[in-house]
Amino acid sequence: MNGDPSADEIHRKIQAGSKAWRDIIPLDRHAMFVERVQQAVDIYLGLVSPKDLRDELEKFEKATRSSTAPISQLVSDLSADAQSILAGTGQLPSPPPDGAAEQGYYNEIRSRLIRAQRWLPEGGKRRWRTEIVGPAKKRGRPSDARIDVLVSFICAAYADAISKPASRSWSESDESDVEMIVEDCLANLGIDDRHSAKKAVQRHVGNRNLLD
Repeated sequence: MNGDPSADEIHRKIQAGSKAWRDIIPLDRHAMFVERVQQAVDIYLGLVSPKDLRDELEKFEKATRSSTAPISQLVSDLSADAQSILAGTGQLPSPPPDGAAEQGYYNEIRSRLIRAQRWLPEGGKRRWRTEIVGPAKKRGRPSDARIDVLVSFICAAYADAISKPASRSWSESDESDVEMIVEDCLANLGIDDRHSAKKAVQRHVGNRNLLD
């Protein structure tokens, strides 16, 4: 729905691109390493991004204002995490069996979704502001928390495959082996323009050194 590649598509890209890793990962461990990288990607995809969840709920709120789709359909199209947010004040009611009760269902869902509504001054005018439940809206760069989980699993697979801990590069012109692998994965996920493989591996190595 948002144009992001599917898990199956990412798996295919990793499988195809893993040929470039044959000079890094021993041949007898290559297939297992690729499988573990794919598992790391699955774990990453399963993690909830607060921003993505917030964006989904905001789009849902806007859709409920004037959408031609029935509210029950809009609710069923929500992710499990978004539905869990709505169910935070109690189990979600079942969709009405017919259109006659649709307005009551609509009111019930909107009452769970809307936290507050008020007019806010904006220049010489006023703007109607709707606050919804869910993760707080934060500004700034995308969170690195999910990326750090992904990189930690890739680095663990790498260390197991070559019997040596993952290492970082020390200049912009150089790239360590694991940085190249992480960069390939970020590209396959379509997020290499938002996250740096070098910085992600650097964070991983820094955190690992704190445990030594």
